[in-house]
Amino acid sequence: MEKIKQFLQPYNIEVTDDEILQLCAQVDADIDQLTDQQAQAMATQILEQRQATGKLATNGKSKNGNGNGKLGKNSPRRKSIPPLQGAIAHASQVSNQEIQSLEDVLNVGIDAYTTDKADQLLSTIRNAPKNVVSKFVSKAMEEEADVDSFRAIGDELVAGIFGISPTNAAE
Repeated sequence: MEKIKQFLQPYNIEVTDDEILQLCAQVDADIDQLTDQQAQAMATQILEQRQATGKLATNGKSKNGNGNGKLGKNSPRRKSIPPLQGAIAHASQVSNQEIQSLEDVLNVGIDAYTTDKADQLLSTIRNAPKNVVSKFVSKAMEEEADVDSFRAIGDELVAGIFGISPTNAAE
């Protein structure tokens, strides 16, 4: 009997010894040799009966035991709270939508950024020969060298670019 009462204690359900004896007789169980599983099953059955009849707190005591007028957990006047699973599913859905929106925005931004950088790089590559020639001419003008030194610089440039000697190429 004590096992059953212990299982019902968190629910503030008071049960009489006679009620427990009746229940044991209904299920053909020996009250002195109840296992923990049998006691828990009986406590669950008593809890379900009380919930069905709306008599969770017995002997005139309120469920919360302090008599301060607060509504008990299973009071019909208490606002129902949505089940935790539903709230978790909703929060997960909202979170997934926010993540997807952020990912979409980032993808658009990354795409625009990489496209812009690719365009800049292509422009740099296209303009590189012009820039090299322009800078080469500018450097050569600064040196005010004679024709032979220009040819020597040109020969070095051709050898560096094409890997051949201009004197060998002319032959």
